[in-house]
Amino acid sequence: MRYISEKEFNSQMTRIQKENLSKERARKLKEEKKKGRPKHKLPSTSKLILLGMILLCVQIVIFCEYAMMTLYDASSLYVLIGIPAALAPIIWGYYSKSKAENTVGGIVYDTAMAEMQMRNETVNDESPAEDGSVG
Repeated sequence: MRYISEKEFNSQMTRIQKENLSKERARKLKEEKKKGRPKHKLPSTSKLILLGMILLCVQIVIFCEYAMMTLYDASSLYVLIGIPAALAPIIWGYYSKSKAENTVGGIVYDTAMAEMQMRNETVNDESPAEDGSVG
């Protein structure tokens, strides 16, 4: 093991402290820059499903038009009617189910549960003491 003199130790310590200070400043600058940026939220699952349905319908229309032009046959029009007509009720049912599960009397489910928990805590705080005294 190599002996480090006091002068070397102090110079290395000073250098390390300057590096740490520089890193801390860079981290603070990065955090401040993040504050100004808008936060991106992911779209809800129902919106993604709706987008998928729309893209699928557009793809079906393009494919059927291509098939009609190359085969000179209009029988692929049945697909244009059948697939979107089958997908629409499924999506509509999903939305109805989601709406019924996530709302209680027009209030978002999480908010209703938080209010119920607050009421329960309030009732528990106001309950009389169980030490047998009557007051």
